[in-house]
Amino acid sequence: MEALYIIGRYDLLEDHLGLSVENNLHKIFKRLNSVASDRKALYCVFAGMAQEQADELIRKRLSGWYCPEMGRPLEETFVRNLNSGNYKHLITKLFEALLEEDRETLASYLHPFIIRASCTPSLAPQKSQTNEENYYPLPTCYPHGLCIIINIKSFMKPRGINDNIPLSERHGSDIDKERLEGTFKLFGFHVMHFDNPDYEKIHQFFKNLRVNPRLAIVSCLAVCIMTHGDEQDQLYLHDRSCISITDIRKLCFSQALLNKPRLYFVQACRGEQALRPILLQQDTCTVTHVESDCLISAATVKGYSAVRSQTEGSWYITDLCHALQEYGHILPIKNVLQKTRHSLKSRMGSMNNTYVTQLSEDKDTLTKDVQLVRAEKEYFLDGILDLVRLELMEKLLQEMLEEALGELESSG
Repeated sequence: MEALYIIGRYDLLEDHLGLSVENNLHKIFKRLNSVASDRKALYCVFAGMAQEQADELIRKRLSGWYCPEMGRPLEETFVRNLNSGNYKHLITKLFEALLEEDRETLASYLHPFIIRASCTPSLAPQKSQTNEENYYPLPTCYPHGLCIIINIKSFMKPRGINDNIPLSERHGSDIDKERLEGTFKLFGFHVMHFDNPDYEKIHQFFKNLRVNPRLAIVSCLAVCIMTHGDEQDQLYLHDRSCISITDIRKLCFSQALLNKPRLYFVQACRGEQALRPILLQQDTCTVTHVESDCLISAATVKGYSAVRSQTEGSWYITDLCHALQEYGHILPIKNVLQKTRHSLKSRMGSMNNTYVTQLSEDKDTLTKDVQLVRAEKEYFLDGILDLVRLELMEKLLQEMLEEALGELESSG
């Protein structure tokens, strides 16, 4: 029961054991908030193996840990032989055994706790023991966290006369997506895309995510949302239905993420149509208050436009990624967002005789600082390659645009 609770399998607790997780069960297991991530990783391994497979693995590779009583659950097999003196030794032996059996997926749960001491030294500033408690603990080996990018680029056509909200295609949004992916790879995040989801798909996606045992070893969650919105703080999905940032925050919540930083970045704004310049579009959204360990960063404050270039992506995502790339490994995330605001504030210009400016807004209930760590060499280079490809693509688009404009001028 403890294992099911830690890995977020509330469905099994409720449907098969008749235990409600909404009331007393949360109180009973409140002490589990301090359970170490490596212990949770062991639970994930348990959840990913059938009893017969576990018995065979232990007989062949971990005979010293095997309990001869047949029919014993895998959890009991380990727990009956577990003590503080051999706990780390068990994780190492189990990791090696899973690799020898070509079970890399299960071994990946334990990977951060096996090679941590041999990882590439972090480029982040060293934190003294006295300051260590002021930072959320993040692993120094892959994956450092999970980044989910929700990119709503296109929208269904209006469904009736009462559905008259203009939701244009968000050209340039794919550039933001690629820039975010490359940037978070630099910090060892596993990145997942979610393009143009409707209401049903986005709920099913997060429902599956909450019960995924791999979520237990995620130390930091980053969710990036790019879409249109309205003055009621609603974000539009592909099917023109609405969801708020509060709704998304609730969908993301899992016991596996309790006391871990959850970061939300929203490319959206609240602006007037008169401010729309050529080749620039506007989105809409605001920030809401949430529970602890959350940070929400919105592209703009109320009443201002969040500008998005159809050829270069949005101002906010561009400046956010540049700030992360330059300062993310040496400054806490709040300071990085201050750098982002400073860059946005300097982006002021005149378009169609109208001044356009932008200032991001951040709200957080973080109880500690979030200090990102650069990824190991192979993952860091993967992010670099993504960003280089994006830069080349932007240059090609700019050249094509200049060529097209030149042809128009010559024909005129």
